Amino acid sequence: MKSETGAIEIVFSIIVGIIILGIIGVAIYFGTVEYQNEETIEITVKDKYIKRNGDTDLYLVASEEGETYKIQDLLFKGKFNSTDLYNELEVGKKYKITTTGIRLQYFSMYKNINKIEEIEE
Repeated sequence: MKSETGAIEIVFSIIVGIIILGIIGVAIYFGTVEYQNEETIEITVKDKYIKRNGDTDLYLVASEEGETYKIQDLLFKGKFNSTDLYNELEVGKKYKITTTGIRLQYFSMYKNINKIEEIEE
């Protein structure tokens, strides 16, 4: 009986360890996803607006291509010009943008615009 109880405790400890490591892994992923998946694409700005959440503002940009992006400062990238980037964008104009992050609708996560360059036509 003792060896059965010991085996059950070992299996239980392994399962708890795996769950804890999984939670830590998910936390690290969501904490760093804003800095991953860099992509450069061309968009036409359809609309831009500010979403207020308490005392904080989130700059959002909707494109003619059907995507929505955010513009937010990133501490570890040294990006602190979100307001300037937002103000540079004009509705109806084309831009080459560099983004990081991912779009997860369930968590209201958007790709983050980090650089913009107007495309002259």
